[in-house]
Amino acid sequence: MSQKSIRAKSFTKSKDHICQHTYSKTIHSYGRYQLNRCLECGIIFSAKFKSVDPNSVYVNYYQNETPIRFRFGIEFIVKAFRLFRAFKLFTIDPHAKKILDIGSGRGYTLLFLRKYFNYDKTVGTQIEKHAYNFSKNVLKLEIYDKDLLDLNLPKNSFDFVTILHVLEHVKYPEEYIVKIKSLLKKDGHVVIEVPNFDSWTRRFCQEYWLGLDLKYHLYFFNKMSLCGLLQSHGFKIQKVHTFSLEYSTFTSVQSIVSWITKTDSVFFNLIQGNTSRKNTLPHILLFALLTLPVFLINLLLYFSDSGEDLLVVATNDK
Repeated sequence: MSQKSIRAKSFTKSKDHICQHTYSKTIHSYGRYQLNRCLECGIIFSAKFKSVDPNSVYVNYYQNETPIRFRFGIEFIVKAFRLFRAFKLFTIDPHAKKILDIGSGRGYTLLFLRKYFNYDKTVGTQIEKHAYNFSKNVLKLEIYDKDLLDLNLPKNSFDFVTILHVLEHVKYPEEYIVKIKSLLKKDGHVVIEVPNFDSWTRRFCQEYWLGLDLKYHLYFFNKMSLCGLLQSHGFKIQKVHTFSLEYSTFTSVQSIVSWITKTDSVFFNLIQGNTSRKNTLPHILLFALLTLPVFLINLLLYFSDSGEDLLVVATNDK
């Protein structure tokens, strides 16, 4: 079979997954979870993606949604990061006025874009019911509690579409890219952020890598596979880096601490109120010890292939 015929067969349209995955191989097994890499597109997928319904998984993802999700004053830091995220979007295109944020969390980024950066239209999607209710009823945002593929939004209507730490969760990521392209204006921007499967802590910590999260993540990307997916649908890559001020250091440190202690994200669960404070002191001390050196390592890896979080900015090059 020729290479051309292999490619055609592999990318036959299917409602089962991103591509036919006719040619793939198992690269990792973590207990009952198995990860496979497509030999055509390079994207890594969990073997469970065929049967899982992501929408049902996230019904109570945010749990108790007062406006406070995190403890110990960390909620203030989270909001500061959301304001910084809004500012970063402003610097990419200061003239943008309309944005769709897919998987918009509790909506703070949209709120800050509307309040401080004069956005005329700020739209979000959020299938998790607590975050949806908070965004709609408390922050008074335009939020839809449906999957993007089920929404009938006007084509060519947004300057920005952001999908941050969401693409790894969805069942049909390629169809998301196609839908995003149809919603963007010409020269509009899509901003995608995902855990970087080629990150240094994933290689080092293996099953203790926080970004693995096999209960919720169906797909995994590196720089080549994510950029290739976007380019195959007519996007022009503008910027790529593997550092996130918000996520990288925390993800790396939590992964290393979990690896050292052979536990499952105790500190992360603690700050969300999902565990007691009993026996958490060693984890807190390790976090204090490792945070600065790990931050510096991630900063040095900013433009490398091995940083913790992969961010791609691409333009709809119609």
